[in-house]
Amino acid sequence: MDHTTFAQLLRKWREKNHYSQRDAAEVLKVSKRSLENWEQERAMPQGFGLQAMLEIIQPKRKPK
Repeated sequence: MDHTTFAQLLRKWREKNHYSQRDAAEVLKVSKRSLENWEQERAMPQGFGLQAMLEIIQPKRKPK
C-alpha cells in the first residue's frame, strides 16, 4: 500500500511541472501561503477543494 502524504504528492507534482510555489498556487487557484502550509503539513485543503486538487496532482494510473 502506498502511504504517500498529500504534502508529498503536492510537492512532487509541483517539481515535476517545474512550478514555483507561486506558479503552483495560481494553477490551483489558492494563495501561496495555503500551498506553503500544505507542503509543510501545517494544514490540509478541505472537502471539495481537496478532491479537486487530488484530481489535478495525482499521477494518472494506467489501466491493467
